[in-house]
Amino acid sequence: MTNVWHDIRYTLRQLRKSPGFTLTVVLTLALGIGANTAIFTLVHAILMRSLPVADPAQLYRVGDTDDCCVEGGFPADSSTTGDVAIFSYDLYRNLKANTPEFEKLAAVQAGGQRWSVRRGNEQAKPINSEFVTGNYFETLGLGAYAGRVFTDSDDTPSSAPTVVLSYQAWQNMFGADRSIVGSTIYIQAKPFTVVGIAPAGFFGDRVTDAPPDLWVPMEMEPYVHGASSILHHPISHWLYPIGRVRTGTNIAALQAKVSGTLRQWLANQPDLTAHGGATVIPRMHVVITAGGGAFSSCRSRRARALRC
Repeated sequence: MTNVWHDIRYTLRQLRKSPGFTLTVVLTLALGIGANTAIFTLVHAILMRSLPVADPAQLYRVGDTDDCCVEGGFPADSSTTGDVAIFSYDLYRNLKANTPEFEKLAAVQAGGQRWSVRRGNEQAKPINSEFVTGNYFETLGLGAYAGRVFTDSDDTPSSAPTVVLSYQAWQNMFGADRSIVGSTIYIQAKPFTVVGIAPAGFFGDRVTDAPPDLWVPMEMEPYVHGASSILHHPISHWLYPIGRVRTGTNIAALQAKVSGTLRQWLANQPDLTAHGGATVIPRMHVVITAGGGAFSSCRSRRARALRC
């Protein structure tokens, strides 16, 4: 210990004699610590962070890329690689009906939208929105902070228009007013009833710098968009399926089954099989990926780079 203290005192005397060198050492250490902290934060956000949902390890996404936002005909990557990662509503429902290996299979809009939203006579505000199926929150295992989340009964053509707000939007845009639950807000000048507020910390199902401020049931898409609706266009692809698999499910076998179901559905679409499209369908496939860590092109591209 005597030698250690002697060395420390000697080092401090030398540093005092060379202030320029001392400053360089301190700045170098500071930059090194800062860089390591930033890298760890990036790795944590992209590779390790899980969604704040129930049992995220059970969640899987049907698809492995971020093909945003609406694709007509064959999905973007499928014509070259055969990899399908974005789906039409009709195709999603077909997959849901034919894959009992999923306890629940929800769908969420691939790319959100900025809508005009107002409450009463207040000034309208632009707000980030997302269409989701009625089983979305149930699939993720999420309840509500206040009020309730959607159920399947909210997601039918005859359902009353409802909306769930994010906790952040409730605080920042509606002043944390609890009376918002049960009240009416206007989305694109159309009335919706706020049925609930999502839990604090829930940022949505993907990594993005513009998380949704509210969620709207999928069957309300024609109500919002009118004549420009794409909900029932079988080859307009704009949804990501995400599901909770049953315990003991072999993911490789499920991936093969879903790929086969996909090809069978595509082969029954005349608009796709015409003009040589039938020759493309046999190589179509999906990749089923872990969905509990959130997903985005940011995560998939950078994750691969960080692992290299």
